[in-house]
Amino acid sequence: MLHLHHANRLEDLAEKLRRNLETPLGEVLKPEIIVVPGTAISEWLTIHLAATTGISANMQWLSPARLLWQIFRDTLAEVPDANAFSADVLTWRVLPVLEEEDFVSRHPALSRYLRDSSELQRWQLAQQMGLLYEQYLVFRPDWILDWERGPAAHWQGALWQRLISEGDTRHWLRWRDALFERLSDGSIDEGVLPERLSLFALTGLSPAFLEFVATVARHTQIHLYHLNFSEGYWAEIVSDRERARLLAVQGEAADAYLDQGNRLLASMGRLGRETLGQLIGLDAIESETYQVPGRHTLLGVIQSDMTELLDSRTIPPPELAADDRSIEVHVCHGPMREVEAVHDQLLDAFERDPSLTPADVRVFIPRLEDYAPLIEAVFGSATGARYIPFALAEHALADQGALAQGFLALLRLPQGRLDAREVSALLDLPMLQRRFALTQTDVEQILNWIETLGIHWGVDEQELESLAVSVNPEHTWRGGTDRLLMGFALGETDSVYGGYLPVLPGDSSLAELLGRWRGFLEQVISLRETLSGSYSLSRWITICHQILDHFFAPDEAEMDNVVRLRQRLARLASDGAIAQFVGPLSLPVLRDAVEGRIGDAVGGRFMSGGVTFATLAHGRCVPARLICLLGMNGDHFPGRERVRGLDQMSLAPRVGDRLRRDEDRLAFLEALNSARSALYISYTGASARDDTPQPPSVVVSELLEEIEALTQDSSRSEKLTVRHPLQPFSERYFDRSSGLFSYAEEMVAPEMISIQDTTPLFGSKLEAPQPGDLSLDRLVDFLANPARVLLKGRLNISVEPGAALLSVREPMVLDPRARRALERDALVAQLSGEEREPFIERSRLGGTLPSGTPGVLAAQQAWTRVTPVTEHLAPLLDHESCQTVAIETVLEGWRLHGLLENVRSNGQVLWSVDALSPWFMLRAWCAHLLLNTDSGAPSHETHLVDAIGVIRFPEQEDAVETLGGLIKVYREGLCRPVPFFPRSAWDYVSATKNPLAKAQRTWMGSEYASAARESADPFFALAFRDRLETALDDEFEGLAAQVFGTPARLVKEARG
Repeated sequence: MLHLHHANRLEDLAEKLRRNLETPLGEVLKPEIIVVPGTAISEWLTIHLAATTGISANMQWLSPARLLWQIFRDTLAEVPDANAFSADVLTWRVLPVLEEEDFVSRHPALSRYLRDSSELQRWQLAQQMGLLYEQYLVFRPDWILDWERGPAAHWQGALWQRLISEGDTRHWLRWRDALFERLSDGSIDEGVLPERLSLFALTGLSPAFLEFVATVARHTQIHLYHLNFSEGYWAEIVSDRERARLLAVQGEAADAYLDQGNRLLASMGRLGRETLGQLIGLDAIESETYQVPGRHTLLGVIQSDMTELLDSRTIPPPELAADDRSIEVHVCHGPMREVEAVHDQLLDAFERDPSLTPADVRVFIPRLEDYAPLIEAVFGSATGARYIPFALAEHALADQGALAQGFLALLRLPQGRLDAREVSALLDLPMLQRRFALTQTDVEQILNWIETLGIHWGVDEQELESLAVSVNPEHTWRGGTDRLLMGFALGETDSVYGGYLPVLPGDSSLAELLGRWRGFLEQVISLRETLSGSYSLSRWITICHQILDHFFAPDEAEMDNVVRLRQRLARLASDGAIAQFVGPLSLPVLRDAVEGRIGDAVGGRFMSGGVTFATLAHGRCVPARLICLLGMNGDHFPGRERVRGLDQMSLAPRVGDRLRRDEDRLAFLEALNSARSALYISYTGASARDDTPQPPSVVVSELLEEIEALTQDSSRSEKLTVRHPLQPFSERYFDRSSGLFSYAEEMVAPEMISIQDTTPLFGSKLEAPQPGDLSLDRLVDFLANPARVLLKGRLNISVEPGAALLSVREPMVLDPRARRALERDALVAQLSGEEREPFIERSRLGGTLPSGTPGVLAAQQAWTRVTPVTEHLAPLLDHESCQTVAIETVLEGWRLHGLLENVRSNGQVLWSVDALSPWFMLRAWCAHLLLNTDSGAPSHETHLVDAIGVIRFPEQEDAVETLGGLIKVYREGLCRPVPFFPRSAWDYVSATKNPLAKAQRTWMGSEYASAARESADPFFALAFRDRLETALDDEFEGLAAQVFGTPARLVKEARG
């Protein structure tokens, strides 16, 4: 017997179910079978039953499709465990037929569609046809059976006949007919059927499924719990658009039998109307329970009108409170702003109503995957009182972090050039680091090697030749790492061996790391070659499992995702096996299939105890006190059909057809009906680029029109609409008169904060460090930027920008650092007597030069630039080799030590190809002072050489006192910010007039060169944030003279 229960509230349907379940089954250990549309309903129903009865156990939750196959397997012999006619399996059955030129050529329409198509395009058509055939089996069973009985005029029918003739023929229609026949002749023991079936809150039921239910109900108890919006008969009401169309066709006489009823039900509820009409036609025992929500709020009025099937245009307007907020519409500039806005609005709702909890809130979004990372960013990053417990009820495996991203990146290797960024992105994956025993420090060293070696893309010289590109092979992975391996083997050398210029990789302890890195590269290269072939599906799945084995070492927390991914791969292999697919596949097809599997939703907890985020289709009819609908954009919702151009059902629609737009409209209506206290709607109503207005979804527009009609207030919709500014830090959020608000204190604009002066970074001096070891390099680094050493070195505060992305293209021009390194090499080459052409060839093999003529020109320019320096430098270095001298002395309690290079009997020799910069002068002066503390040195002079000539620093008799003074500055600079800024200080001591004005221009910039100001340095800006414009004070002038006074005077004397 079929029992049909109607109610407009899910709670009332659940109560009917509870009362029916009080009657126990004949076999108490058998589970109660409850058929639901998804896990959202099953979770909600489980908790509801447990709350009302004290327990909810021994329930078997099934989908409608699983119910069919379970009944078939229980009642019929030889029913397979797997369905060979699911969309996924049908895809693999269709693909080989589309590959057959003979079949395709016999059908002109299909032939035109596939003309010049790739294997990937044929695969995508097979996917569409798999979806369509699955729909045809449910909504056009007569077509399927007609195609199987005789010739088919359309190519889709001929394709179906081909599938049936060469593969499994046992689709659900055949099992249905067999079951009906055996039920009719009594050859099935009715005891094998479930004693009781409960079909709860199902929507969009096909006529074929309802026929199955009605037939089985003659032999067992079936209770169908139907969520019905209205207590009135609304199966035949028409919308304004439908009415106008019918009147145009049938004339004014048709108006006598056209019933419009409630406009929202008529406009949005086509699918619900047709379902109701089909249910009413069943032979069933019916019961009804309806509750009118009440007319005290705007939301309650709309829901009551639907329940009572009222046309708002025919009744007086309701009396509503002026502060009614039961329905709100929020207009934002994009998804991120929608999520930020709803976070603030929820905080406000919890504050206004302490009885409202996060568990009382549901947030539904048409495409959750578009919003998931934004939700994690906004809700997940909130702390303290702003944190709201939340959960995503479903997510794609691809959204679950590094595993899916890394796995798909490896599958994409053949489509790229294996560039430096691809490889560095892989090295960033913790699971991959563990597999190859790499630490984060190791990865940083590898990235440094990649940059130093100039590796940009490509495997090796052979690959470059196959691509017919003229690029230096030194920029490839093997070319670069081979040079490192040669460096380990041969040590430091400038000689070329076998076409390689060895590079010393640094500490010899890095040899093991180089081996692990090269091993990783070879595995990547080998995988890339493997992925370039075509294989059977089973072989591809084996390769995928090998990728997981060889490249990923998950920890315990990551293991679940690995298991899920392996299960998805196994399911893919199973689908191919069921379809008996044996053809070869190229990587693009395999990758698309895998991406589709990874993109499938993974179920999470719907009833999480916090705010639940879910797709609108997943949880639309689950009741909640506050329901929020995000992403209600005109161009996204309602959605479009996935295979509209191929769908023959759209050309001949029937009652019960499930169209995406109708399903989405019904889902909106169900969400509206399920909100118990308030409904929050948001959409992208303005472009974030140019503020161009964008329309809301048509369902939102229709709801607003209904609100204006029932209130008889044309401005009502605007009154309940909140328009948010483009940025979350807009002043409007912190202006009480705007009506907007924000709980994000960090978004308050600095100028709006009432502060008299900027707070100094240091309220008091730090404790002075105890004297200890101090290297010359450390002292020079301090003087180059005292604020950086204080903040980063002592307080571990870093404000430096992140590392630049690795280059993926061979250089066309040299950057300044590479140019200076090339010029240093050129200078050493000239001093050693090397000719220009060997130097250019050696530089090319070094991997730092651009390819071809640009590289030759760069080397020639470097050679030319250093020639004047060489001419001035050669006489100072003639006939005597340079020594590296270690000097150590104790000053002010500190043990100062350093290595001085290029020391000869005539003193120290230092050179610069560029103009003498402040940083060069700092190093030169400190080295000169340290040299002069060594009483045993053969000479205490220092010679500075550049392209102009030679500058001589004479013996410095007060070197100990001068160097001791610099150490005092160093110690003071470790306790507080000291105002020494090298560029500004050098300009100050070098100026012939108005020195402070010149230094101020360097420090703060000018109207024409503000970007070059020294105060823009992030460490200087932070340390002197309270006095940036007045930092060049008396102390600055004193430090400038102390550090640079003497060297500046000597330069002036030498150069005039």
